[in-house]
Amino acid sequence: MKLDVVLRTCDHSAVHNDFRIRYCQKSKTEIIDKCVQSLINSCENSTHEISLTIYDDHSSELTVDKLKKKLSNCGFPTKFVSLDERGYNNSCYVQYSHCKNSGADLVYAVEDDYLHSPTAIQEMIDSYLIFKSNIQKEIVIYPFDDPGEYPPENYCFVVHGSNRHWRTGIFTTCVLMCSPKIFNDYWNLFELVALKYNGNYLQPRSEHYEESNTIWNIWINGGAIRFNPIPSLALHLQFEANKDPFIDWEYWWENYTNEV
Repeated sequence: MKLDVVLRTCDHSAVHNDFRIRYCQKSKTEIIDKCVQSLINSCENSTHEISLTIYDDHSSELTVDKLKKKLSNCGFPTKFVSLDERGYNNSCYVQYSHCKNSGADLVYAVEDDYLHSPTAIQEMIDSYLIFKSNIQKEIVIYPFDDPGEYPPENYCFVVHGSNRHWRTGIFTTCVLMCSPKIFNDYWNLFELVALKYNGNYLQPRSEHYEESNTIWNIWINGGAIRFNPIPSLALHLQFEANKDPFIDWEYWWENYTNEV
């Protein structure tokens, strides 16, 4: 399988003007350094054909230099692009446009605050292939077992993947692995969430754009089935509500992020 990994980076501390403290209590610069290295390590551990493109939104010179150095040491094709325009909406649109136009079998649109386990990429692809073969429908993979998926009223299906259980759900935080076909078939929804996402829940519903009124419609209406692993294959280093209660993130931070 050919996988096109498309990563967005930005070392500004609060892209969405949300200044809450991340549960790891690390700077964004540190988070990018560790998370990108964990992703590269996981790609290196995969037997599949992988390429990695980074779209950077005006990070500091220090961060850019570190990222370029990491890419130069990769054992697979890489590309670094410094974006001309600033802002989350532009970088997300560029990322999703890349996924839409990719010639790979799978694309992985990912953000810079996801800390990956060494087997994440291999298991995500292998489980995708199992689900696609068994279900004969489009599959979307989200690498994080998000605590937000577990309110009592939510129901799901739990199935075997390549090496663990997986569950159906709806969250992706705009991070997902799927075929480019998904981006092409539902481009109007991906374009809308990319260009209009504002993350401001205080705005009137008619002016608020996020997953729930855009790309959720794909899996809710049966256009694809979204799976996430149990336990997580990547941790979202965001706020306390996003913390996986069953994984020691500090162990991952110290052991899964060393340069190889």
